[in-house]
Amino acid sequence: MKQHQDVPSFVVVITLLLGCYDLLRGVMHTIFLNYSALHIAGLDLSSATASDQLRLLGAFGISNYETGIALILMGLYAQRLALAMLGVIPLLYLLGYFTIKINLAGYEPSNAHWGGVMPLMVYMGISVITFLLGMRSLLKSGG
Repeated sequence: MKQHQDVPSFVVVITLLLGCYDLLRGVMHTIFLNYSALHIAGLDLSSATASDQLRLLGAFGISNYETGIALILMGLYAQRLALAMLGVIPLLYLLGYFTIKINLAGYEPSNAHWGGVMPLMVYMGISVITFLLGMRSLLKSGG
């Protein structure tokens, strides 16, 4: 597969780091599922829906593994695609945020702490900034 040398190296480095971070998120959402649910998300696992909550949190971890591996592979072998994904991923999270918000209308607000939100916001910020700077650099170089 042809590598695109016109994609700035900082995009590749950030993509690889975000991929590794996604793998860590996958580990937290699957291997350390109970710990993450109780101590990071602050979920109440004393209710009858505890197994449903854990299953959903674990399923999210599986998607973190997928995203992590995909970002690492793109960073290594498909740099232009990696750059595009750094712009697409935040858009998908934004879409998901609003669709979840719409679907939660009429339900009681969550009492969970959702401690992973701030690191996710940093992740999104890094993705957007890297995408914008990478595109700017790519456009300046005529790519």
